[in-house]
Parts: sequence; structure tokens; C-alpha cells
Amino acid sequence: MPSSDDEEKEKTAQLPTVAQCATHLKLLAAFYQIRKKVLNSTGLDAALGIVPMPRTVYRKQNQTWQIAKLHDLTFHDRRLAKWPLYLLLAAVRFLKWVWVVEALDEQLTGPNAAIMLPPIDVLMVWHALLLNPRWFESIGFKRLPRCPFPWTRVNEAIDPETHTWPYTLPNTSSTAFLESTLLEADLFKYLTSPNHSPQFKQTLTKHGLYRSDIKACNLLTASGIKKALSPPNMLGTAEVHFLKTYRLALNAKTSNLASNLVDAVQRQAAFVEKMENHLWIRSPALEGTLTRAVDRYSKFLKLFRLYPDRMLVPTLDIDLVWHTHQCSPFQYNEAMMKVAGRLIDHNDKLGKNTLNPGFERTADLFRMRFGLVYSRCHCWDCETLLSAIEDSRSRSRSKSKPRGEDAEREIAREVHRRVAYFRAVEIARRAGKTLLPLDDELPGEVD
Repeated sequence: MPSSDDEEKEKTAQLPTVAQCATHLKLLAAFYQIRKKVLNSTGLDAALGIVPMPRTVYRKQNQTWQIAKLHDLTFHDRRLAKWPLYLLLAAVRFLKWVWVVEALDEQLTGPNAAIMLPPIDVLMVWHALLLNPRWFESIGFKRLPRCPFPWTRVNEAIDPETHTWPYTLPNTSSTAFLESTLLEADLFKYLTSPNHSPQFKQTLTKHGLYRSDIKACNLLTASGIKKALSPPNMLGTAEVHFLKTYRLALNAKTSNLASNLVDAVQRQAAFVEKMENHLWIRSPALEGTLTRAVDRYSKFLKLFRLYPDRMLVPTLDIDLVWHTHQCSPFQYNEAMMKVAGRLIDHNDKLGKNTLNPGFERTADLFRMRFGLVYSRCHCWDCETLLSAIEDSRSRSRSKSKPRGEDAEREIAREVHRRVAYFRAVEIARRAGKTLLPLDDELPGEVD
């Protein structure tokens, strides 16, 4: 059993707030959309020389030879290769940004410091690295672990009014990134820009992704970069820095770390997609869902101290809060020492054969220790109904008046109506339309 000292430490452990978790949901939605944007971009196809290459064959029909065009069966896979390419560039850009952060004065990187907000591709790599605490610690960064994740500024940078969740870097941050790294802040916009020099355009398309093997997705070869940079060249200053930066990805000292960073982002794709499918950020029960998730996470952490030799596997809502917590290493490490007595790593490389039995054992321990169901449905309907019931119970206790069957039926009807309205709002938003408020008023709290 935990001692009274342990319980006091647990009370002072700083856990993520509901607001931080909500911002994290917005950020994951922005990550999902940038991946979709890169993969669907025909402009990026053109910039990288990814074009259909139908095969011409001759077929004999009715004693005569005829020419036939066969579809390019490699085109789809070559288009998919844009994403690992984008991530490889993002990883090297992240490393250049980190060098800038590491060179900052100590007073600019303390627990309360506000470093420059990075572009979304750099932010995505930083985020994925933070979700591997022991690996992050082993790299040996001095300043970066003391930098709090910029939740407030991330929240301000993402527009919640559209379904594409655009991430817009403030002009001051864009300028700071350009001046400190000599790279353009918007990687996607830079790659698809029509204003490049002819030599740079030719370099991109000449060394484009013509092979069907999507693992061989290097945009440029070392020889290609050397040739493009050799004098006389007509490249612009930004183009020169872009090619030199990409050359870092081919450097033996950098390529392994950059490749591992790409893998880390790729491993998070499944979680990002789950968050997109649940779409909690648009749910009418968002606050209730996240409030319960933070509470469940606090209980989940206590299991680490109670059962130090067990592998504990989180539910989806607990995992969201856990990820949010890890994004602030200083706060996370301090809280883990107080609650669990040690740093808890987050291994995102484990497969289902390991996770499934671990999840079942965690569910048993959670139910035994806290008397609560561990795994449950987190759809909009169930979460909104749960929030409504909790709210109704709270009001009933304050009035010392039990609920009747009619009141329970009314709650169910109102929840159904409220969820239907929020779904309609999201459908309208995705169609570029605005839906009128429910009953000419914004939806209120469920009675």
C-alpha cells in the first residue's frame, strides 16, 4: 500500500490540463490533414516528377499488330512515397531547428521559457520524439528537454472553424525560423512553389520518384546534389540552403537519426487516425470526455507504483492524456518520480501480441483497485449521455430530489437531439456551409 508520503507526492504531481488535451486533439487533427494534403497533392506530384508512365505494348489481333497502352501500375505507390520523403525533409529541418534551440541562452530555455514556435512539419517530428522519453533523453539534448511544449501558441495557430484544421505560423515565428535556419517555414508551400529557378525545378523532377519501390524514396542522390550545387549554378539562396540541408539526410552522421525520427512519426499514424475517427474535438461532450480521461490517467499512473513489475497498457482516452503529458518532459519526469517513483517509458514499438494480454491484465487491476470499468465505448453518443447523467446526478444531489423515469427519458431524448445537431454541424462544416443554431440558440447544457 502507498504510504502517506507517497500520497502527498501524488497530490502535487502536475498532470495535463483539460485545455492542453483539447489543444492536443486539435494538433493531431492538423497532423492528419497535412498528411492528407501531401498525399493528395497533384502539385507536389508535378514538382517531384511523379507522373503516370503507361507502357506501350504490341498485341496481335486478327493477323495484325496493334498498339495498346497499359496503365502505370506503379503510379499509386510512387505517389504514396511523397509522405516518407516529406517526413525525411521534416526530420532534417527539425535537427537544424534543434541546433538553434540548443544554442540559446540558458534563461531562454527554462521551464517557463517561450521558444520560437516551429512550422508544422518540425512540430510533428518534435512531438513524435517526445513520445519516446528514454530515446529522447538518450540523445543528450541540453536545452530542449527544459522547453515546455507551446500548447497555448499551438492552440492559437490552428483554425478550428474549418474541417481541415489549418496550422498558420505567426509572421514573427516564420521570420525567426527563416533567419535562424535559412529555410522557408512552410515546407509544402516551398516545394510546390512555381517561382523556383529552372535549374532547381529540373533538379527536383530529374531526381524524382521514378522507381516503384517506395522504400527507395530519396528525392535526390548525393551526386545529384553535388551536380546541382556545382558552379556555375543559377540557384537562388533559399534553393542552395534547401539542397545543402537535404544533403544532411544523406550524411552518415545524420541519416540514421533522421531515419529513426521518420519512423517515430510513422508509428504515430495509427493513433492520429484513431483520433480522427473518434473526432472528440468536435464532440458535444468534449469537456466531460477529457475531464474523465485526466482522472482515469491519474488512476492509471498509480498502478505503476502499485505493480512495478507489470506492463500496463492504456485505453485510448488515457493514452491521449499520457501523450499530452510526455510532450512536456520536465513536467512529465517530475510527475513520474512523484507518482510512480521512476521514469516511465512509452514504448510505441510493441505489437498486438504483447499489448492485448497486457491490456486485459491492466483492466483487471484497474477494476480491482478502483472498482471501475476500464474499457468502454467513447463514441459521441455514449460520452454525451455519460456527461448528461453525471450532470443530472449532481443537480439531484444538490436538490436532494431523486430522478424519475420521465426525467431519465427526457435526458436520453435531449442527448439524442444534441448529438444529432453536432453531427449535422460537422457535416455542414465539411460542405463549407453554416448550420443555424439549435432552436435559434446555441445548444445549452443538458438538463
